[in-house]
Amino acid sequence: MKYNLVHFVTCLYRWLLCAYSTPFRQEFAAEMATVFQERLEWAAANGRLSLLTFLLGELVGLLAGGIRQRVYAWQSRPLLAVSAGSGVTLPRRDWQPRRLVASLLLALLLLAALLTLQAGRHLWYVMLDDTYDVRHVALGDVNGDGRLDAFLSVGSIGDGYWRADRVLLNVGNGRFTDSGQELGEWRSFAAAVGDINDDGHVDVLSGSYSGLMYYQNDGRGAFTTTIYEPGDFFHRSSHFNVALADLDGDGRLDAFTTGCCGWIAQGRRYPAYSEVWLNDGNGRLRLSGQQIGQTGSNAVALGDLNGDGTTDAFLANGRTIHEPDSSLPATTRFRQWRRAAAWGIFGENIYTFNSPNTVWFNDGQGRFSDSGQQLGQMESMAVSLGDVNGDGFLDAVLGNNGADEVWLNDGQGSFRLGQRLGGGLTWSVYLADLDGDGDLDLVVGGETSAQVWLNDGNGRFSQGQKISYGRYEAIALGDVTGDGIDDILVAGVESYQVWRGVGDGRFVTHPE
Repeated sequence: MKYNLVHFVTCLYRWLLCAYSTPFRQEFAAEMATVFQERLEWAAANGRLSLLTFLLGELVGLLAGGIRQRVYAWQSRPLLAVSAGSGVTLPRRDWQPRRLVASLLLALLLLAALLTLQAGRHLWYVMLDDTYDVRHVALGDVNGDGRLDAFLSVGSIGDGYWRADRVLLNVGNGRFTDSGQELGEWRSFAAAVGDINDDGHVDVLSGSYSGLMYYQNDGRGAFTTTIYEPGDFFHRSSHFNVALADLDGDGRLDAFTTGCCGWIAQGRRYPAYSEVWLNDGNGRLRLSGQQIGQTGSNAVALGDLNGDGTTDAFLANGRTIHEPDSSLPATTRFRQWRRAAAWGIFGENIYTFNSPNTVWFNDGQGRFSDSGQQLGQMESMAVSLGDVNGDGFLDAVLGNNGADEVWLNDGQGSFRLGQRLGGGLTWSVYLADLDGDGDLDLVVGGETSAQVWLNDGNGRFSQGQKISYGRYEAIALGDVTGDGIDDILVAGVESYQVWRGVGDGRFVTHPE
């Protein structure tokens, strides 16, 4: 029989309702338990921190409400006695402090047990964590002044599920000011910038749990929002990453969105897949109808990989749902469940975390076919395309949960593994000539630092400068100071730091 933690916690919640008075339970307990289960499933689907915060808040609210009910009942006892008269015997007060304390201890033990499953994370660090989390930074001139501005895709950590995306305007020489706009409805993952409606202004397309968010620019950096296909996390994939390119050859920017990671609910499997959105010429996007793959994809990079003049897709894949295998040994199934629990995923959902990366070829009309390649055995979080070995073909650099990888293209869209770089968890990958020698160098952004890798011209990288920052910040690479040399922008919601490119592969804090 499947071990369904959501069902177990719901049963525990029903038992904890004993903290309320009997009349209150008779009237409201069933409805409270139903609402609790719905909110619990929603919280479990949106990460371990969301789940833990939800459980702690419900526990505190439940106990506080139960105590209030008992106090009110005790204070009203004399009034009830007077109104009842001598002919009625009042029921014995059912205040049971020992049972209430036992309920509290049991619930706290459950929370502690859940916390110990958090993949080695420190107990109180996870519990008390509550802040904004910038997931991605996209650069583009949104107000037409010739300077690169920054769009921040903002997630959430701790008690909230909604954090607004932000726009930072570059006022010159790499100095930014907040535009004051708060965009979006729920946590975002990544964004792409480009002129989607052909009006000459840079728009933004953002992937989030709310759906695919289209922010249309009025030319002054003020955005209006259109939501394409509102998100339904339980019954379909989220738009985890987005990329813009002309996919059907009509000269307009289309969109490629990746889906992560699939779901099983009420016995039905909802696989992950990626999608193509075609531009109708007026800035409106429509689904092509193709569901690309059934693999959870964390990122996509677009470019002509096989030399046929069309824009192909390299998918960086990660967590993917699969059917629970009851034939596996109990110890194996427990290890799978424990790893899923470390990601805040419970119930029927078991994931493969190291799905191979895939390459998809475009027929020129925006229809993609699988090349059949299965590349890598690690969870990949980011990907960037560029000719790193000077042979004229687009290669791929994968940012992984583990060593990053360079995959070299033979010109026909077939890839072989080149170099492995570093280790740890990489969230972003950027290719650019950082030292002025004509080849593409590399910057990878991790959880708390960015690492520079310098190219020898043959696709072999040597370690360069390391730049540290906070764990709730993200980086972008681009010339934000206007001197013609790429800089590194480190951005959080409440602060930012510019590392100015010197031109020889080094970066210095700006202003010096």
